[in-house]
Amino acid sequence: RIDVPAEPATQPAILQRAIEVDPPRRTQLLRHLVETSDWPAVLVFVATTYATEHVAEKLRKAGIAAAALHGELSQGARTRALADFKAGKIRVLLATDVAARGLDIVKLPAVVNYDLPRSPADYVHRIGRTGRAGESGTAISFVSAVTHAHFQHIEKRNRLAIPREQVPGFEPVEHDAPPPSTGGVKGKRPNKKDKLRAKLAAASGQAAPTPVPAAPPRPATPKPATAAPSEPPRELFPLTPRLPFRPRPRLR
Repeated sequence: RIDVPAEPATQPAILQRAIEVDPPRRTQLLRHLVETSDWPAVLVFVATTYATEHVAEKLRKAGIAAAALHGELSQGARTRALADFKAGKIRVLLATDVAARGLDIVKLPAVVNYDLPRSPADYVHRIGRTGRAGESGTAISFVSAVTHAHFQHIEKRNRLAIPREQVPGFEPVEHDAPPPSTGGVKGKRPNKKDKLRAKLAAASGQAAPTPVPAAPPRPATPKPATAAPSEPPRELFPLTPRLPFRPRPRLR
């Protein structure tokens, strides 16, 4: 029996970066990174189908060859977009997690998390698209004040400590998100709709609307006292005594 020592597994050389930026300026920052970097191709992960088409259209207007890859495209459209991306006809491919499953691109230099993944495991799968076959790669994540806590959770689960960066000209101006409320006065606590509106407003960079407190209960109106009747009520239809029955005499 001859024992062959196993070769040590080589860790992919992936440079992980976290750039702080406000959500409304992510598309401008993405355009800046593509224009100032020597990436021949970059895979950008977004959260929704609408975002893939919207951001791709913004990049195309800026003169950058971009395409969207999502589940609502036909099989032919997805195959054509992926083939153009591998052939170098498209420089930026914006994809959702569902559409990017099983995606294998050789020598992909960069991956950008335009929207953070939902789970730490998805983060590992995303950045694993680059740095394959001994090649080096770069994985960039956009972090805002709203998603800061979620990115810390991703770092903790994956045992990472990624320093935060700021690109000149794209420094965030939003403050840290307020901590969640653990209690309050009954009737003034935000309900589910208020929390959803605040979450949507924070994602769009707008101020959250102040929940309207519940109106206080109206005092009961006392009923007026009824005066005692001075005389007994009269009957509307008095009963008359019935007369005894008397048969009619027969005529002869």
